[in-house]
Amino acid sequence: MLRLVRPSLWSPCRAPLRRFAHNNAISEVVAPVRVRFAPSPTGNLHLGGLRTALLNYLLARKTNGTMILRIEDTDRNRLVPGSVDMLINALDWAGIEFQEGPGKGGPHMPYFQSERTELYRSHADELLQNGSAYRCFCSADRLKNVREKSAKAGKPMAYDRHCLSLSPEEIEKKLEANEPFTIRLNTPEGTTVVQDRVYGKVEFNNRTIDDAVLMKSDGYPTYHLANVIDDHLMGITHVLRGEEWLPSTPKHLILYQSFGWTPPQFVHLPLLLNADKSKLSKRSGDVHLEDYMKRGYLPEAVMNFVALLGWHPDSDQEIFDSDELVQAANVCGGVWLQFSLDQVNNSNAVVTLDKLDWINKQHLLRRAATPSGMDSLVEMLQPLVKDAYGDRLSSMSEEHRLDTHYLAGVISTIKDRIRNINDIPNLCSYFFVEPEWKSDEAAVLFKKLNKSALKASLSSQYFDDLSKLPDFTATSIKEYIHQFADQHQLKANHVMMATRYIVTGTRVGAGVAETMEVLGRETCLRRLQEQMSRQTE
Repeated sequence: MLRLVRPSLWSPCRAPLRRFAHNNAISEVVAPVRVRFAPSPTGNLHLGGLRTALLNYLLARKTNGTMILRIEDTDRNRLVPGSVDMLINALDWAGIEFQEGPGKGGPHMPYFQSERTELYRSHADELLQNGSAYRCFCSADRLKNVREKSAKAGKPMAYDRHCLSLSPEEIEKKLEANEPFTIRLNTPEGTTVVQDRVYGKVEFNNRTIDDAVLMKSDGYPTYHLANVIDDHLMGITHVLRGEEWLPSTPKHLILYQSFGWTPPQFVHLPLLLNADKSKLSKRSGDVHLEDYMKRGYLPEAVMNFVALLGWHPDSDQEIFDSDELVQAANVCGGVWLQFSLDQVNNSNAVVTLDKLDWINKQHLLRRAATPSGMDSLVEMLQPLVKDAYGDRLSSMSEEHRLDTHYLAGVISTIKDRIRNINDIPNLCSYFFVEPEWKSDEAAVLFKKLNKSALKASLSSQYFDDLSKLPDFTATSIKEYIHQFADQHQLKANHVMMATRYIVTGTRVGAGVAETMEVLGRETCLRRLQEQMSRQTE
């Protein structure tokens, strides 16, 4: 029914508003802010919600302010059991901390809107008394007919204000008969101007603003009423939310005016788009944070990726941890808030997984460079290996293959060739189970081998020399292979490739000598012995 809410991409030509020149020079927010992330518990946290939560978090941290988690659960038909716990766990995984909210308390408890209904009812009564709202007794069938007639006439599907003209006696009679009713906003004449930190000054003609429902017949408030009341009572200074709410903002400003309250500053964030430029939605897949968590992306990488969806730092730096994001977010949480009027229509951010993969690789390398970071990667890898190969590992080899030191060696060896910790089990199976020399990949590699180098690599001398190396390290192995190749008038890379086939059965991977060091002398010699036996069959 709302004329201003667009079905897909919002643009000025689709909404009854005027936009004015917008000054890019936005003053830095210095005073501590109070911001809120207010999701509905209708399922898993999606990327758009995560970006909103991140920007609120950055702004609160940057100004030594307060972030509130408020659960907007007044739409009882859409509630999903367990969603609140999932939301809190997702924020915790992402490193987004809130200071007030479920589980933490605060001066404005409760933080579930479903537990604040009496508060909303009393404020709705205040609106009824001052004429800013009115009761609507229209049935669902009548409202449906109004919409259908409007659609046929090519008019906006807005409420026709039928109940606004009811006399006090008619209203009292309906109340005495216990007729169900909603409470609607009595939109005044004139215009409403939204001062937005991203979109600038946006003017709406009030004739195009629907008399929105504020209280439903079940006694629960709609978003329009509840968020205005809570934002005021909780002292919210900045409202950061998706730009799909911009067309609804004049309703909220009318409510602030009706209550005699000063509104917060509004910050509407551009859309997130799929690669095909369609709006990112739950139906398009790959939008829930849980999906990225299960696929092995690091939390700092996901946050870094989300931060860059619509934000471009002043420098060329693209890789940030949480502290670096706060330092880089030098204006109200980020350059998101510095978009000019001309930039807004072109600033919808495209979600590309290739970019996320690259960012994740950089953060994986960062983790692998520190002892604590490496330990965390090993903890992630252990269950992956067990799930992938547990039934193919003997009790002795399982203990070895899941050993912390061994897995750290695997990660160190292969880290430059992977983008995600989940890549390791499938990409490097030879670290955990015996090579599949009969596979198609091994067959292709075998055909490309220099047969003289392969024959030499399967010789007793090669076996004996490797078994007697004082140090079975990558350096000593590499030096020996070069010496062995020179001795037999072979190219070292041919011997390396033959050795790769023997110990891994694959064409690609980390350096041969580095791989052999991680596998260990015993495993390499056992695989070499097996291939020597096969060649004599």
